[in-house]
Amino acid sequence: MTMMQALSKAFGSAGIRMGFAIGNPEIIQLMNNVKAPYNINKLSSDVAINALRNIPTLETNIAILLKEREVLMTKLNALEFVPTVNALKNIPTLETNIGILLKEREVLMTKLNALEFVTKVYPSDANFVLFRVEKLAQELYVTMANRGIVTRFRGNEIHCEECLRVTVGTPEENVKFLGMLVDTYAELSK
Repeated sequence: MTMMQALSKAFGSAGIRMGFAIGNPEIIQLMNNVKAPYNINKLSSDVAINALRNIPTLETNIAILLKEREVLMTKLNALEFVPTVNALKNIPTLETNIGILLKEREVLMTKLNALEFVTKVYPSDANFVLFRVEKLAQELYVTMANRGIVTRFRGNEIHCEECLRVTVGTPEENVKFLGMLVDTYAELSK
């Protein structure tokens, strides 16, 4: 097991985009093997080390965050136009939404797999799907974004050449995305 933690709100260091992992040394070594060299600058490193050494500030920040979360949730719940913030009060709706998301992810992955120009659809346990196209991933991303459907270009990530990531949407959103993907790919391939 490996635990990862961002040095964000509780540590008061969200701006440095830093975190840490604790785990089996062999797993940590594998993680170090795939990270970019010199991916942390000295200033961010110093801020992170200082944050980790300052436990009283961490404890104070956590207490403040917990108190403010309760205040915010109480005030939001008092507004008639805001649905209940606490998901635990609305488990049936949560379960329904999860069911829809899981079904739509399967539909989306199946339809992506059926497209000739999609060479791979990666397994997903998340609310998004990563897939590889034969060519033109960046052009697809830019053109579709300019037309109102935003995916994420992942072609600059290691082992993700010609890859796009799309968030699983509603059935209507997924149909619109797939239609635009097919039409845009055909247009760009001419």
